[in-house]
Amino acid sequence: MRRPEKRISPGTVAARLAAVLAFCLVLRGLAELSGGVRALPEGVGAGVLALALPGASLSLPDAGTLALRGTLPGVSAAAPRASDAPPEDTAGGSGLYWSAPASGEEPEDPYAGALPTEDTAAGDTAPAPDTAPADTVSTEPVPETPERDAIGTTILGKGSGYLDAGGGIYVKNKSKYTPDFQKLLETPLKFSAAEGAAVLIIHTHGSEAYNPAGEDIYMASDPSRTEDTRFNVVRVGDELERVLTERGVTVIHDRELYDYPSYNGSYDRSLASIKAHLKENPEIRVVIDLHRDALEGDGKLYKTVADVGDKPCAQVMLICGSDSSGLKHPDWRENLTFALKIQHKMVTDYPTLARPLKLSQYRYNQHATTGSLIAEIGTNGNTLQEALAAVRYFGACLADVLTEK
Repeated sequence: MRRPEKRISPGTVAARLAAVLAFCLVLRGLAELSGGVRALPEGVGAGVLALALPGASLSLPDAGTLALRGTLPGVSAAAPRASDAPPEDTAGGSGLYWSAPASGEEPEDPYAGALPTEDTAAGDTAPAPDTAPADTVSTEPVPETPERDAIGTTILGKGSGYLDAGGGIYVKNKSKYTPDFQKLLETPLKFSAAEGAAVLIIHTHGSEAYNPAGEDIYMASDPSRTEDTRFNVVRVGDELERVLTERGVTVIHDRELYDYPSYNGSYDRSLASIKAHLKENPEIRVVIDLHRDALEGDGKLYKTVADVGDKPCAQVMLICGSDSSGLKHPDWRENLTFALKIQHKMVTDYPTLARPLKLSQYRYNQHATTGSLIAEIGTNGNTLQEALAAVRYFGACLADVLTEK
């Protein structure tokens, strides 16, 4: 015989909510005594909800988290865990953290091999001090900050740690494979703009922003990040859309921010959107996930410099994924063919624009199509204007490859 459900009276609910509020106020007092709280252990929000309403779904932890945030402004949903990663691909906009370069070389990643075998950050690193930890999202705007001094560096890859793929192309190979790069470069693409192929521009980490300068001053939501799409990588995506459209390429630009309100799970959310776009627009053959990199170490901030044109210009880094992490990605070589053709075009037409192409062990959602890449436009040391200059040249090369010029 089924027992009747035990209902909680409104008075009991009110009393329990009052107890939770008192608990939060005590936490706030402790936080003020200890200098503030940045993050709480994972599950605290769900625990608070369960205390107030036993039997409530624990799939709604945000309710408890909101109760905490109401009394603890600035607290985030979970404490940062450097090695944590979503179950799916998690390329990062905070790509490489390294010491000062010597003779144009990029030192080996000090965090290499320190992360789990799951797909993690694009640079395979733990977050640097000036970037937002993977699970930590501030709820209060960071005051506007002036431009930071950044050391200019041009990364060409002609030192140790890179493979010479021929034709001026250098590759940082983090996969378990050694492809025949020249053979892939000579392999024809299976799509072109002439056949009606469309380009989807998306931003898994859309809040990534640049070094404030000139009129490009923004209210930061976290260090080097802003939800204001006039100043983050979404603005750079707008410029790429403009360049491609003027060249006759069909573009769909997804301007959503997938790293807010939580950085954790960004790639799961962007993958769901990519799949939805592909279903709605089967003509999509190319997916460009546009990011900006982060380069800093030893307390120093770096910006990439390309000697192109008559205006300051950042460099561009393409990242091509593979199945080396163990996740299914059978067609990654076709993506690599696409990347090599764009890389060759940049190296040929605009020497110094391209940083070495990175072949990663992770797949970064690139299993969705055979024309998927990550494009890192500049770094957090570059200004928005330097990134805009770089994406114009990158867009011209991408258009040439797609129109077979």
